[in-house]
Amino acid sequence: MNIQCLSEKRMRRLLLSALLLLPAAASALDTGTIPAKEVAVYVQDLNTKTVLVAHQADASFNPASTMKLVTAFASLRALGPDFRWQTEFKSAAPIANGSLNGDIYWIGSGDPIMDQDDLIAVQQQLRDKGIKHITGSLVFDRNIWGNAGSAQGFDDDANEAFTTNPDPHMLAYKVVWLKPAFNEAGQPVMTTNPPLPDVAQNNQVRFTASGTCRSLKRYLSAKYEKGVLHMSGTLPEACIGQETFINMLDTQDFAAKSFVNQWNAAGGRMASGYRVGTVPADADTLAVHHSPPLREALTSMNKLSNNVIARTVFLTIGQRAADNQTGQNAKAAVRQELVKAGLDDEALVLENGSGLSRSERLTARFLGELLAKAYESRFRQAFIDTLPISGTDGTLEQRFKSRKGELYLKTGTLKNVRALAGYYLPRNHSTKHPLVIVVLVNSPKSDYYVNEIDKLVECLLPPPQ
Repeated sequence: MNIQCLSEKRMRRLLLSALLLLPAAASALDTGTIPAKEVAVYVQDLNTKTVLVAHQADASFNPASTMKLVTAFASLRALGPDFRWQTEFKSAAPIANGSLNGDIYWIGSGDPIMDQDDLIAVQQQLRDKGIKHITGSLVFDRNIWGNAGSAQGFDDDANEAFTTNPDPHMLAYKVVWLKPAFNEAGQPVMTTNPPLPDVAQNNQVRFTASGTCRSLKRYLSAKYEKGVLHMSGTLPEACIGQETFINMLDTQDFAAKSFVNQWNAAGGRMASGYRVGTVPADADTLAVHHSPPLREALTSMNKLSNNVIARTVFLTIGQRAADNQTGQNAKAAVRQELVKAGLDDEALVLENGSGLSRSERLTARFLGELLAKAYESRFRQAFIDTLPISGTDGTLEQRFKSRKGELYLKTGTLKNVRALAGYYLPRNHSTKHPLVIVVLVNSPKSDYYVNEIDKLVECLLPPPQ
C-alpha cells in the first residue's frame, strides 16, 4: 500500500496491523472525498493470502458491470475456455435443379458474437451444396431457451444497443451499419450493412469537399420511424468509407432481413418474411457455424463491457445444466458453480449476470474471494486475459497510464454506481506481491468520483518504480 496516501496516525495503525498479520483497520483507509459509507474496498495479497484492506467488505453493493466477473468465472468452470456455440441450418426439403424446394430452418444457439461475415460464410456452405434458390420460408427454431429474461428498470434506454436482450437468433448485436460511399456514377450515397432494399430511406445527407472527419457519428443523424430510415447531416467527403451504427429493428426481424437480403445480394433468390417453428425430426443439416472459443467471447465481454455476451453466457450456463432453462434456472446453475468452487453466495443477488441491473448485489469480500479463486484455478490465465489492462486497452485504455500493464481491472458503470475489480500484477513478483483489488462505490455522486476512485486504487498499491 502506498503510505503517502495515509496520514501519519493512520500509517502507524496500518503498519501495526501488518506486523500482527491482521486485516488493515477500516479507519486506516483514506477514501478521499468519497463518503466512507458509500464505498466498499477489499484487498488481498495473493501470495500470503492475507487480507490487507476490508472496508465495508460485507456490505451489500450494486456491482454494475463487475458482475460480469461472476459470470465469467462460473462459465469457465461450467463450460470451459474452449466451449463454442454451434448454430445449425437444416431442411427436410429436397434440393433439385439448384433450388431448395421448401423451408430452411435456422436453429438458434444464442451465439452472441455471430456477425454478418459469419452469416455470409454460412450461405456459402448452402451454395456449395448446389443451392441457388430457396422456394420456402426462413423458419426460426427458438427452442434453446424457455425464457431469455430481461433487464428491469431500463425503459428509458430501450432503443440503446447496450440494453439489447439476448436472443437465440442474435446476429451482429442487431445493429445496422451506415456507411457513406460513392455509387457507380461517382455520386455519394449512404449504404447499409446488412443490405436493406425493403426499407425506405429519407436521405437528407449533404456532402462538402472541405473538412476532416474524426468521427462519422459527429456529422450524421439517423433515426428509424414508421418503417422509414431518416438520415440527415452535412458530411465532409473525408467521412467516405467510415461507419456508424443504428439500432433500428427487433432481433428476429433483423436476423430475417439479414439472411434474405444477404442471400439475394449474392445472386440467390428467396422471398422475404419468416416464421417461428420447430425443425422437423427428419431434417438434414445443410450448414453449421461454430463460434470462436468462449475465452475470446469473454475477452470481448469484459474488455468492452458487452452486456449481450454476458447475458447470453449466463443463460448458456443454465441451458447446458439442463434442457430449456429459464432465467431462474440460469441463476441456480450459476450459484451451483460458485458453491462448488467454495464460495459463499448468501449475499449474492442475481438478475441476468451482466450488471445491467438495478437489483443485482454482492459484497466486496465475495467478489475479492472469487477473484482469488480464479487466480488459483486451472483457467487463471484465460480469466486474466479477459480483463482490461491499465493504460492499454478496453475500458482502461485511458486510465492508470502511470501503471501501464500492471492493473487488470473490470470496470463498472451504472447510474449511482462506479466500480473496479481485478488484479494488480507487478512485473517483478520477487519484490512486489500480486493483489486482488475490489472498489465498489454506490452514491448519487458516483459520476464525480471517478478520479477519486483511481486515486484510492493508487493508495492501495506499492509505490511505482
